[in-house]
Amino acid sequence: MAVGLHHRRDAAVLPIYEFTTQLATLQAPPLEMQQLLGAVHGNQDAMDAFAGITAGTVSPVEFFDPEHVGRIMGAAA
Repeated sequence: MAVGLHHRRDAAVLPIYEFTTQLATLQAPPLEMQQLLGAVHGNQDAMDAFAGITAGTVSPVEFFDPEHVGRIMGAAA
């Protein structure tokens, strides 16, 4: 039973782990991420959601979902 919990836990935290390791490289983000961050700037809901990733209240999977990203980018246009 504990093995199953271990795998579920790992699957649940993998997206934030991957996001954190990408940030930890200290490299400039890819162009797509730069464009997204530019669109997030000035959009309070998007800024709150992005901050929620590091706070653990928003899943990176949810934030980076193509539909969600599309709404952010559309609002910036």
